[in-house]
Amino acid sequence: KAINSAFVKARVAGELQDFLVREGDYVKAGQVIARVDNTEYQARLRQAQQQAQSAKAQVDIAQRTYDNNRSLVDQGFISKTALDTSIANLNGAKATYQAALFALDVSTKAVDDTILKAPLNGLVSQRFVQPGERVATEARIVEIVDLAQLELEATLTSAEAMSVKVGQTAKLNVEGTAQEVSARVLRINTSTQT
Repeated sequence: KAINSAFVKARVAGELQDFLVREGDYVKAGQVIARVDNTEYQARLRQAQQQAQSAKAQVDIAQRTYDNNRSLVDQGFISKTALDTSIANLNGAKATYQAALFALDVSTKAVDDTILKAPLNGLVSQRFVQPGERVATEARIVEIVDLAQLELEATLTSAEAMSVKVGQTAKLNVEGTAQEVSARVLRINTSTQT
């Protein structure tokens, strides 16, 4: 089996579009392999952008009110409690703006998550869905295996197991080929089975 493999999963729910790979295709790390319909996520992003702009405008208004009230308090035209109220309004507007920016970050990430990319170099070994299917969050889309390094698990008799040591080299004969493959023992499973 391959030492390195990965399942590419959907990070957002939606209809799978632009499925660009099939079983047996070679992919590179970072390569786009599929897209989830991003129409809804783009709309949420635009909504979050508008809310952030609105919140920023409220901060600007609250800042001007605070500056005006501070000047009026310094001149003795209004009470200190009016200034305290404008400070509270300004702080509230700033907090709302920060929350809107965080919502914008979440919406931006959701749009980015509609693009599914290969996490490693390798071959597509399985496709779990078809183009046009609606996928749920965390649904498996494809499995990618890196065949650069393979691991073989072998069952040995107790007599054979006594002579095998970690680091030892081995020659493997693969069925269907005349070529021997060089290997090395990396670990020994200490559990035994009858």
